Amino acid sequence: MAFYLRKHFNSGPLRLNLSKGGLGLSGGVKGARVGLSPRGAYVHGGRQGLYYRKYAKKGRGERTVARRGEEVRYFVDTGLTYRKGSAEGAPKEAAAPALPNKGSMMTPLVVLGFLMVLVWVYNNHWVFLLPAVIFFAGAYLDKQKHEKYRQEAGKLFRAIDRGLEEKEGVPALLEKHQQASLPDAYRRSLDHQVMALFLDAYFEDPDYILPEELQQLEARVRVPRSDREQMKAEAFGSFLDAVMEDHVISREEEEQLRRLQEDLAIDDARIVRELELIDRMCRFRDAMEAPLEPMDVGIRLKSNEVCYYHTRGRLLREKVMRSYQRQGVRYKEIGYDTDMEGDIYLCDKRILIVDSGSRSYQLNRVLDVTLSVEDHTVQLTLDGRKSPLIFTMEDIGVFAGKVEKVLLN
Repeated sequence: MAFYLRKHFNSGPLRLNLSKGGLGLSGGVKGARVGLSPRGAYVHGGRQGLYYRKYAKKGRGERTVARRGEEVRYFVDTGLTYRKGSAEGAPKEAAAPALPNKGSMMTPLVVLGFLMVLVWVYNNHWVFLLPAVIFFAGAYLDKQKHEKYRQEAGKLFRAIDRGLEEKEGVPALLEKHQQASLPDAYRRSLDHQVMALFLDAYFEDPDYILPEELQQLEARVRVPRSDREQMKAEAFGSFLDAVMEDHVISREEEEQLRRLQEDLAIDDARIVRELELIDRMCRFRDAMEAPLEPMDVGIRLKSNEVCYYHTRGRLLREKVMRSYQRQGVRYKEIGYDTDMEGDIYLCDKRILIVDSGSRSYQLNRVLDVTLSVEDHTVQLTLDGRKSPLIFTMEDIGVFAGKVEKVLLN
C-alpha cells in the first residue's frame, strides 16, 4: 500500500501507467479505465498526480516488504475463476554463469606455498624455501593469466556489443566471436552474454539479424540447450513489454509477435504468460474496435434497454482463508468465494446477473475497470461501494472491451 506519482503515455482512449511495480496498462476516459498490471488487479484513486494504489493480488517472484503494524494480503487460487492454471508454472530466468574471479590454480598453489613456509619454519632448513618460492611464483603467473583472460573476454564482449549497435555485418561478428580463444570457464560466461546481446538486437530489428544467423550462433555457443531456450523466451517477453509501452497490441504487432515466436521456435510452454497476455489484449482490442450491436436475449429487459453482450460467468467475493501475525505484521491469505453464478448481460445502462434471482449494477457508477490476466478476472470499482465487483468468465478480454466500449459511448 503506497502512494505513487503517475506517469503515463496517451494513445487514444488507452492510457499506460508506469510505476515502480512495473508495467501497467489502462484505458478509457476520466472515471472509466481498464487496467492491466504484472502485480495483478488493483484499484486506485486520487487527484493532481498523486494517487493511492492497493493491489488485490501479489505477483510471482515479488517479496512483500512490510513494517510493523502493517497488513499484507496474499491471494490464493480457490479454483473458482476460469483461468487455465498454466501461468503459475513459468520457469525461472536463465542466469548467466559468472566469470571466474581468480585463476583455477591460484588457491592450491598459494596453500602449498604457505605449507612449505611452515615446514621451513618448523625444520629450519633452507631446502623447503625453494618449493615455496616456486608455488608462490606459479600462483602469481596464474593470476596474471586469469587477468589476461578476463580482459580478453571483456574486450570481445564490448566489441560485439558495439558492432550490434552500429549494425556491423552479422557474419563478421559471428566470426569474431568464434575465433576467440578462451578457456571453458571464461567462454561459457561470455557465450551466455553474447547470445543475450544477439537476441536483444534481433528483437529490436528482425530485419538486421536473420533467424538462420541466430541458429548459427546457437550451434556455436557453450550454453546448455535449456538455458538457450529460456533466454529466447525471456527476450520474447522483453519485446512484448516494449510493444505494449504505449498502446494495446495492434494487428501488425500481433502478426510480428507470432512470426518471431515461429522463427525462433519458442515452445508455447515457455511463454505461457506472454501468450495469455497477447490473447487477452487482442480480444480486448477487437472488442473495443467492433461496433456495439444490439442482441436478442431470452429475458425481459427494461423499456428501451439494449443488450450488447451475454455470457455465463460468476460474481466473486473475497474471503479471508487464513490470518496470522509475524514480527508485528498481520498477514491475510485472501481467496475467492462465489457470490453469484449465472448469465451476465451487459446493457447500455447496467450489468445484469440472472440466476434464480437477479442483480443489476448501474454503469454510471463505474469508476475503474481492471482486467487481470493473472487471476482471470475483471474488476469494476463502483462509486460508493467499498469493495469492487469481481467478475470471472471464459472470455474476460471481450467482456472488459465491451464494458469499456459502452462506457465510452
